[in-house]
Amino acid sequence: MATYKTVNIDLGLVSDFAKLPAPVEVRDWSYFLVQSRKGVYQLLSNVCPHQAKSVVDWNGVFMCPDHGWRFEYTEGVCVNGPNAKMVGFPVTIEDGRLIAELPDDYGPKTES
Repeated sequence: MATYKTVNIDLGLVSDFAKLPAPVEVRDWSYFLVQSRKGVYQLLSNVCPHQAKSVVDWNGVFMCPDHGWRFEYTEGVCVNGPNAKMVGFPVTIEDGRLIAELPDDYGPKTES
């Protein structure tokens, strides 16, 4: 099993994110903070798993404008195509703050 170093990133107070999904910038990379129906938070990369294009928040889903793949808000699962999912990272609550756990060297590579 591969191991990697992780880093905890303080995203802010839970109360700062009353409206979800919320765009979040970490280390100059873009993510969406989402919450599952069970109340579990995660940070989704805004990169489409198909061809690494940027995903946008569009009409109730995340969508890749280049290929039209759409992903649902709570888990990032593709709703109109193959069995694909946006890359997600765990977020926990510590003392009222949202803490994301990311691989230390993680940063999605996108094409503009």
